[in-house]
Amino acid sequence: MNLFRIGNKELIKELNRSLVIDMVRLKGNISRTEIAKETGLGLSTITNIIDELIKENLVSEIGTGDSHGGRKPVLLKFNGDFGVVVGMKIEPQQVKMCLSNLEGKILHKHHFSYTLKEANRLATVIIEQLDSFIKQNECAAKLVGIGIATPGLVDRKSNEVLYSPILKVDHGDLKPIGKHFDVPLMIDNDANVFALAEKWIGLGRDYRNFIGVTVGAGVGAGIVIDNMLFRGDFGGAGELGHITIYQGDHLCYCGQRGCLELYASDAYLVNEAERMVSIGVPTLLASFTPITPESIVIAAQSGDRYAQELLVKQGENLALGIKNMVHLFNPEAVILGGEGLREGDFLLKGIQKELAVNFFVKHPRKLQFQTSQLGEDVWLIGACALVVSHLFKVPIYK
Repeated sequence: MNLFRIGNKELIKELNRSLVIDMVRLKGNISRTEIAKETGLGLSTITNIIDELIKENLVSEIGTGDSHGGRKPVLLKFNGDFGVVVGMKIEPQQVKMCLSNLEGKILHKHHFSYTLKEANRLATVIIEQLDSFIKQNECAAKLVGIGIATPGLVDRKSNEVLYSPILKVDHGDLKPIGKHFDVPLMIDNDANVFALAEKWIGLGRDYRNFIGVTVGAGVGAGIVIDNMLFRGDFGGAGELGHITIYQGDHLCYCGQRGCLELYASDAYLVNEAERMVSIGVPTLLASFTPITPESIVIAAQSGDRYAQELLVKQGENLALGIKNMVHLFNPEAVILGGEGLREGDFLLKGIQKELAVNFFVKHPRKLQFQTSQLGEDVWLIGACALVVSHLFKVPIYK
């Protein structure tokens, strides 16, 4: 089946327009002449497109730049306030949401809790909350789309969460949200959303090929190849948490044995800490009821060597999975994020120790390993990026 549009004047015009918008949107403070040099398009073509975009209020002139002889160039800027986007992160028993402009600037934030009973009608609950949130924070620009990040397996065509053991949801239909607000609704796995956020306004801007790794309640990866998010056949690429690292070992909820998530997630930390306490290991963790990932970090920061060693071991286990991804995709960088980085020193120590030995270490171009600088907002920013990338995608597909 041919998914590409047939080449004609209309397609060429749309492609040129898309190229120009992206140059202004992603570069900023750029002149018509610079756009022509970067894209290879004629100056008259650039001028016609820019005139249209100015009329539509998508682009504005913001003054002049330095001249190297002749007239000073007029600089152009993308109007990020042309529209408003909703970004949302669905978590176990909690939903976070924001209103953002088209450049990833968060304008307002909100969160609410939901019960297990409400999980079966989550779309309805979200609509009620989002309706109120938008009315309380009316913006001059119109709502142009909604993006949602969720753990689990997502069908992006049907806007369904097919399977999410973390949320305890199967076939969660979220289509009513888009229908209610009459805007495009984009849903994706939270690890993919993390990678999109990094590519849009984070550390990923510096790399064409990188892997965004998330650790917390689960373990996941978003894979960026040649500046494009790689989703696989139906959106399941990057299930790092279900790479098998110990054959024939513990049973995972997915039905396999020995999955990485069993040895690198929050549940691993808590289970191991409880085991140590139960066998009488002299650790500060015995004073915490219940034991949580946060209390393990507190004990490690207080000098408890058993808690410290546990966090280091978690990092080593996680690095086994990351190393497999590195060997498969040979990325320029790995960017780590997620709630598992509450206090990253011991976790990172374990990761770096294990990653120091890999097949590519003798190559002069070294793998870059970095931690996200976007904080907890990374999921909301990435959910907004889902919508913005859809609005300004290159129009080559039917």
